[in-house]
Amino acid sequence: MKVNTVGEYMVARKEALKFMGGVIILIILLFVVLIGRKPRLINAHRLDFSGIDISSAIQSSNNSYGHVLRNMESVNPNARLEHIALQVPKSVGSDQKIVRYGRLISYPNAEATVLICHGFMCDKFDVGFLRNMFEPGKYNVMTFDFRAHGENTTGQRCTFGKDEVLDVVTAAYFLKNHDSVKDKPLIVYGFSMGAVAAIEAQSRDETLFSAMILDCPFDSSENIIKKSLENIQFTFFGYDFSVPACSLLQRYAFHPYVQAMIKTVLKTISNFDPKNIDVRIYPVNPAASITKVHVPCFFIHCKNDEKVPVEAVKSVYDSADTKYKILWLTNGRWHYDSLFYNPEKYIDQVRGFLDQVTQHRAELGQVQKIIEDQDELLAQI
Repeated sequence: MKVNTVGEYMVARKEALKFMGGVIILIILLFVVLIGRKPRLINAHRLDFSGIDISSAIQSSNNSYGHVLRNMESVNPNARLEHIALQVPKSVGSDQKIVRYGRLISYPNAEATVLICHGFMCDKFDVGFLRNMFEPGKYNVMTFDFRAHGENTTGQRCTFGKDEVLDVVTAAYFLKNHDSVKDKPLIVYGFSMGAVAAIEAQSRDETLFSAMILDCPFDSSENIIKKSLENIQFTFFGYDFSVPACSLLQRYAFHPYVQAMIKTVLKTISNFDPKNIDVRIYPVNPAASITKVHVPCFFIHCKNDEKVPVEAVKSVYDSADTKYKILWLTNGRWHYDSLFYNPEKYIDQVRGFLDQVTQHRAELGQVQKIIEDQDELLAQI
């Protein structure tokens, strides 16, 4: 190409470098995908749980869901605090078990039990403060570690909801067979990955929970990856440009050879930093699974969430097949910030929902509404 001025030369050089950088990255990507063997894609059919009896999968090798390790001292003289060990299948259909630890605090005259499902990179101790959100004496509360989180994680892997279904189901069945709490309604409170795992679990066994409180669930793991990839820009010889192979990355995102690159993208672009947690991302679609959920649902989401857009949570809310569902959009500053942004209002809203489902369950009518907090002008420091 002939250039007549310095300006035209610089433009042509910039475009050439962009093209070369894109080609190099594309070649690297193709090498990663094709090296060693032909890709064996994980598809929706292989991961379809429909027709699988999750309860049978859990009971296949051991009918015990877990046991109480010891009673622990509680500051409340009317409460019993127990250290729990859950026996969870390593994966669906596996005879191997992994042990997940939990804490259960129960009261003699509690009206219901709440199972707390934490998010990615949290554990039962991080969310222990949430027990105070559920009125002591009125609600029993259990917290536990998801696989690859908290205590005893050797050989375990986080799957962003796919295998965490088994953790939730096991914890729920344990509570439903625990002498002190088995006759109480069971309600789940989950945020982020915990909310997704709770949706997936309830969609596979509609008897698990009487109601669900779901804070900032994503609509699908595929869309989380897609959103991250769309924001990628690389610098090559001082020039920024987008990757021309994003569609190819998305197509092979769940392939084991591409997982390392995808996890790096999530860490860099979306701030999903796995630290020392072993992670493998699988196709998970809560927006589709929640069509099988028929219990009252209370969705909570920050309008400024940088990881999960409002449209994603609205998609989950719209798909929920229940006559009683509420979506509350808050002014929280980032992912799972509604509680910390306005704790008094958050606790009031959660307790109000719980009162509705525990005290007026037989009278619950058709309620489907979205509540949006008005935007606030924050003082600049």
